[in-house]
Amino acid sequence: MRYNTRVALLNIGFGEVEAVSNHSEFMERLEKKHFDLIVGDSRSVGEDTCDLIKQIRHNAIGHNPFVNVIVTLWDASPDVVHSTIDSGTDDLIIRPMSNAHLRDRVSGLVAARKPFIVTSDYIGPERRQIVRGMSRVSQMVVPNSLQAKVENKPELDATPENIKHALQAVNDRKVTIYTELFLHHSSRILSLGADPSKLQERQELIKDMLSMNEDLEHRILGSEFNHVAAFCDALRDLLRRLLTSNEDLKEQEQELLMQIPFAIHKACKELRQSADLAFDIQDLTSILKTASQ
Repeated sequence: MRYNTRVALLNIGFGEVEAVSNHSEFMERLEKKHFDLIVGDSRSVGEDTCDLIKQIRHNAIGHNPFVNVIVTLWDASPDVVHSTIDSGTDDLIIRPMSNAHLRDRVSGLVAARKPFIVTSDYIGPERRQIVRGMSRVSQMVVPNSLQAKVENKPELDATPENIKHALQAVNDRKVTIYTELFLHHSSRILSLGADPSKLQERQELIKDMLSMNEDLEHRILGSEFNHVAAFCDALRDLLRRLLTSNEDLKEQEQELLMQIPFAIHKACKELRQSADLAFDIQDLTSILKTASQ
């Protein structure tokens, strides 16, 4: 199967194609080289193919989170198709696969690659809306080294500088999404009160906020948002306390659960417009950290 796929890619014009047989070999090549296209099969041995694609899209492995990706499937059941699309792949092909199928998919990635979208849990082409019925969100055109080479458009290439700019856009959108969700989740938690039947929902919301807060702090460290990390620390401490409690929130906890997310939202939204805001944030940080102790 690897041999036939390699031959098919060579026949449609690729100058160099590398075939790997396992997860370790793939990871080794991905860390050492830059690729224009990755073709993976859903039956790969070892690490799950969809998980690998998610790691690529979230910039956890490899050098280019925007690399073109096609996944081939033997199992076309809805669950498998949905899971593959949700991983962030550009396209999928049901096996057995013909050369014409592969050529058409590659041509699509060159001439009409779908723009990327960013949500709280997804980074990838907007094709996921087909399955999940997502409301339209902001789209972004990402570097495409395949198109750059085929159409001789070096400005579209996945150069380190272009990747850096695209990752900054992803990062900014993630920060915006998290700060909006913090406000939504905190309001929802407060509305649940101490209703025992709503305790599980409250804990799930808190866990979700903790996860987002951890990722947010990682994204802002070393950036112009760096001083907002103190808010993230205060929010993390508060959420951890609430997670272990089955009782209604105390008055001070309710106040903090509204104040801290609002402070994070305000800081991240207005920071680019006014550098002076940083001084106000430093003062508010001291107040919030003292109150949370």
